[in-house]
Amino acid sequence: MGYRYITAFGAAAFCMSAPAMAQSFTFDVTWEPVQAVGGMTSPEGPRGGGGTVKGTYVTKLDDGTVTNGTVYCVGLDQPDNSLFALHLACNSKDTQGSYTHVWGCNFLGKRGPETPLGCVGGLEAKDGEAKGRRGATTMNWYSDEKAKGTGQWYTAP
Repeated sequence: MGYRYITAFGAAAFCMSAPAMAQSFTFDVTWEPVQAVGGMTSPEGPRGGGGTVKGTYVTKLDDGTVTNGTVYCVGLDQPDNSLFALHLACNSKDTQGSYTHVWGCNFLGKRGPETPLGCVGGLEAKDGEAKGRRGATTMNWYSDEKAKGTGQWYTAP
């Protein structure tokens, strides 16, 4: 699995084709190698580093619509005792529009480069049919190159 500690920064991001109101979706992401930025060493491993990552995704809406897209994320390790071990900010784009995402991720076990991540997040459609809509997401980043998750678009107020 490599250096997912920084890798997670891409974690997620992509997801999401939008349309139909209050619609659920699933997604699968394939990540390129993470580009590490900064960080310092410690007895427990790297700390305070960040990274960038690109990927592609496939989203399936609950109405059966399937969309392919691209995602780009930046992430930053968080201090010990924080709510999340990693924070991510991502942009994604597909044929239905472009989206922005925020994520909080934690290790699903002992912190380390081989440990999968669990993430929760929010997303917003920036343009296209769903412009202005928001939603919630979950993601399991289970290897250096792969993540999968679920989401829900909410009806705009």
